[in-house]
Amino acid sequence: MRAAARAAKRHKLALSLRARYEAGATVPDLAQECNYSVATVYRLLHQAGTPMRPQHRHGPTLHEGKRP
Repeated sequence: MRAAARAAKRHKLALSLRARYEAGATVPDLAQECNYSVATVYRLLHQAGTPMRPQHRHGPTLHEGKRP
C-alpha cells in the first residue's frame, strides 16, 4: 500500500476514534476494540485534534488539608 493511501486510511481511523471518544467511549475501550495500544489511540486522537477529557485521579487528593 502506498504511503498516501496508508496516511488517508489512518486519518479516517483517527476521525472515527474521535467521534466515538466524543460520544463517551474511553481511550482504553477504544484501544481494546481496535486492537491498538492505549498510546496509539491517544496519538491518533491527538492527530485528529480531539479535545481530551480530564483524567480521573484515583487516590488521595493533593490538597487534602489537615484532618482533626
